[in-house]
Amino acid sequence: MNAGGPVNDGGLFLQMTRDLQNNHFVLPANTTYNDLNIPFAYPPLGFYLTGAIQNVTRIPLLTLFTYLPAILSTFAILAFYYLALQIFKDNLKASLAALFYAMIPKSFDWAIMGGGVTRAPALVFSFLTLAFAYRLFTIKDFRNIVPASIFATLLTLTHPEITFQTAFSVFVLALFFLRERRSILHSIVVTLIVVTLTAPWWLTVLNRHGLAPFQAALGAHPRDFATSLLYLFQFNLSGEPILAVVAVLGLIGLVLDFRHHDFFLPAWIGLSFISDPRAAPFASLTPLILLAVKGFESTLKGLGDPAPIESGFESKFSRGVLFGAIAYLFMAGMIASMRFGNEFRLLPEERQALNWITQNAPRDGSFLVLTGDAALSDPLSEWFPALTERVSIVTVQGHEWTPDFSLRSSIRSYNMAQSCLNGDANCLSDWNFEYLYIRRVKPQKEGGIQGQVSLLEASLRASGGYSVVYDSDVAVIFLQNIPSP
Repeated sequence: MNAGGPVNDGGLFLQMTRDLQNNHFVLPANTTYNDLNIPFAYPPLGFYLTGAIQNVTRIPLLTLFTYLPAILSTFAILAFYYLALQIFKDNLKASLAALFYAMIPKSFDWAIMGGGVTRAPALVFSFLTLAFAYRLFTIKDFRNIVPASIFATLLTLTHPEITFQTAFSVFVLALFFLRERRSILHSIVVTLIVVTLTAPWWLTVLNRHGLAPFQAALGAHPRDFATSLLYLFQFNLSGEPILAVVAVLGLIGLVLDFRHHDFFLPAWIGLSFISDPRAAPFASLTPLILLAVKGFESTLKGLGDPAPIESGFESKFSRGVLFGAIAYLFMAGMIASMRFGNEFRLLPEERQALNWITQNAPRDGSFLVLTGDAALSDPLSEWFPALTERVSIVTVQGHEWTPDFSLRSSIRSYNMAQSCLNGDANCLSDWNFEYLYIRRVKPQKEGGIQGQVSLLEASLRASGGYSVVYDSDVAVIFLQNIPSP
C-alpha cells in the first residue's frame, strides 16, 4: 500500500477510540464524532484493542489505523486455512484455498481500510467460529463448545454485519450437518454462553438508548435484490481486476457439485444473496473459494493429469499450472491493492488544508465539504470531523445509528450538496454553514492526480457573498460573509 495514511474510511472509528480512551475505557454513552451525539452502540472490541495498543506503544492512532488493519488481515488468511482444513480434511486443498483467499481483492479491500480495525479481526473470529461450528456439528465433541463460544463472542463484540453473515452461515451449516440431539444441545449451550458473555455490552446500550440505534442500523442500507441477483448471475464475486480466474474455477466447482448432488456450497452461496443482498458478494466469498479449489482440481484432471491434488502435485504439469495460477493471482492482487490505495486516500496537501482549519477556524465553526465523491467512499468527508474536530454538516458516517436522521436521509442530503459543484452560489441556500471546503483534485486509480474544476468555485469567486480564506492546488476554502445587522 502506498496511500500514506488510512485508506478510505475509519474517521468515525478513530474518534470512537479516542472517546473510549478519554473515558478511561469505560463505554461512553455517545461519541463526540461530528458533534452529533451518535449513540456509542457499535460493538466496541476493535476500539478497545486499538486504544490499548496505542496506550502501551504510544504509536499515534492515525498510524495504527493505517497499518493495523493490514496486519490483522494476515491472521485472517491463517483462520481461513483452518476453516478450509476442517471442510476438506486435506492440507494441500486447504493451503490452495488460503492462497486463493489471500490474493483476490474481495478478501482484503474492505479489511485494509481504516475501518479494518474492526473488520479485519472480525474476519479472523468469523472463520474460526465457522470452523468450530462445523466441528461441533460433524465431530460431535463437546470440547468444541469452548472455542466456538469464545470466537463467536469475540465476533459479536467486534462487527455487527460480519456477525450477522456468520450467524447465517452457521445456519446453513446446521441445515446440512446438524442432525443428532447431542449436537443440537451443544449448539444451544454455545448460544447461551455467547448471549451471556456479550450481555455487559448490549445490556448497557439497551439501558441507555433502547432498541432505537439497533433498529436504525438494521434499516440503514437498502436490500437491493435486483442488483444482488445481477452479481450472482454474473458470478464475478471475487473482484479480480483482470481475469476472473477464481470466479471461473468456482463456477466449474459449482457445476461439479450439482452433478454430484452435493448442494452444501451452492446453497451457501445462493442463501447468502437472500439473507443479505447488499453484502452478498462478500458473504459468499468463503463457499466460492472452496468451490474454486474443486474447480481447479477438476480442470487439471480435464487436462489429462489424473488426481493432481491427491497426488501432491508430483508431476511437472500440475506444479507448473499451480505456480502459474499463483503468479497471476499475486500480480492481480498487487494491481488491485495499488489501485485501491491510490484512489481512496487523502493527499498530503489535503492534510495541510485540514491542519490549517484546526489552527485557524473557530472550534464551533461548521463546514460544508464538497468533493464530488460517493457518500460512502469519500475519505475527505469522513476524516474531516476526526482530523479537524470541526463539524462537517453533510458527512454521512455515524447516521447508521441515529434514528432521528437515518443514513438514507443523510445520503440524500449529501448527494444534493455535491450536485452544487455544477451549480452557482444560489444552490447553497439549503444548508446552514460558515465555511465551504471545495476539493479541487482527487487521486486516480493509476496513482496520478485528476483536476476537478467546478462551476461553483467560479461563481463564488465572482460573488460578493464569500471570501477566500485558504487557497491551494488541491483545495479552496470560502468563508461566508454574513451581513452586519
